[in-house]
Amino acid sequence: METNTREIFLTACTKIAERLSAYGFKPMQKAQTLRKTTRNKKVYFDIHFQSSVKNWNGGITLWPYLSIASGELKKWQIQQHQDKDATGTIFATRLENLTPLKNKNQDWNMAVSNQENVIPKLCELIITYALPLFDKFEDTDQAVQDMVANGVAFNEHFDTRHQNLPIDFLCCFGSQAQAQSAFDNYLRQQKLTAGAKRIYDEMAAQKPPVNKNITDNTMRAAYRNKLTINS
Repeated sequence: METNTREIFLTACTKIAERLSAYGFKPMQKAQTLRKTTRNKKVYFDIHFQSSVKNWNGGITLWPYLSIASGELKKWQIQQHQDKDATGTIFATRLENLTPLKNKNQDWNMAVSNQENVIPKLCELIITYALPLFDKFEDTDQAVQDMVANGVAFNEHFDTRHQNLPIDFLCCFGSQAQAQSAFDNYLRQQKLTAGAKRIYDEMAAQKPPVNKNITDNTMRAAYRNKLTINS
């Protein structure tokens, strides 16, 4: 990205940060990442803005990504599984996937002439659809209970197919029994029992992991945490 287009992009990020500061978000990395932390400091939420190397003055692409993570979970993953690559990530997606724009690759054009019109619309989507999800994790006990009952059906727009269940989060902040119940429901709802058995057999045989499906990561996490396949 050329210097002038990057400056335009970062100016747009800063304007978004200013609008969202009232909701507890703080800018990082020149406002390319906005972070909000729960009151108990256990979980944090990031909104990250990416751009394109093909930008020009009339087309400055911005793509918003959401993630929910926990430093406490990262420490647990390192201690429990000796996972030196642990990130503590609970959930991540593009913003659009939580909105009526789901499954669309929305390019937000932050060209100077567009910013006054586009930035309020983007911020409104974040406030309307991302903040309620973030608020769910203010109470981790309740977040665990919601996932046991509803899996990753975070709202009426989010497509739960091909989505991973955060097993480590359930085990760290909940109980083995709650994680097992959530896993049982997940396998039944997603019709993934056969896939789970395949992963369990591979793990038991210590075969190198082969990602045939995105959801294979859920099965590996379940195996590591000694959950059983009951479906």
